[in-house]
Amino acid sequence: MGGAGIDEWVARRLRELRAERGMTLSALAEQVGISAPHLSRLEKGERQPSIGTLLQIARVYGVTVSHLVEEFDEAEHHVVRAADAVSHEGQDGDYTVLSGLRAAISVVRLALVPGRATTPVRHTGEEWLHIESGSVEFTVDNQTMTLDTGDSVHFDSARPHRLSSAGPAVVLIASTAPTTTVHHPIPGRSTAAPGANRRRA
Repeated sequence: MGGAGIDEWVARRLRELRAERGMTLSALAEQVGISAPHLSRLEKGERQPSIGTLLQIARVYGVTVSHLVEEFDEAEHHVVRAADAVSHEGQDGDYTVLSGLRAAISVVRLALVPGRATTPVRHTGEEWLHIESGSVEFTVDNQTMTLDTGDSVHFDSARPHRLSSAGPAVVLIASTAPTTTVHHPIPGRSTAAPGANRRRA
């Protein structure tokens, strides 16, 4: 998939998921922590989502990041061959989703845009960052530290955090799925209990 195709796919998946859940833009915005107009632009493909935004939307919908950005059949295992990895252009830089649909964690490789800081984000769960190459400034709450090639950090992702790099840098991000429901349950079509339709008759 090329850049335009990727943007159209992500936008379509965002529209489809919100329709499946029967949510308004305002209701989704309240749970994600992003304005309804911004979410509308994401659904129209007019804006590129940040990694933090994708992680939070995925949590609210109860799906993986892979479910938002990739189109592949669910299998017992998910393999990403180096030659076949698909890079997506995002707000924070080019990213590649490495985890599959069943993953309890979302794993993303992010090539940061030099000289640009990511938008501060916070989301339920834990996060682990590993610097594959380059040097980055990592800020969590009001604490900033320098992480160089080979360094890692593990933290509570509910704390506001962001990344920046003066030069080219590649970061591996592993983020856990929430262990509790975010705000209110948002059931998918497959979550109805067996026999639910019979009881309603």
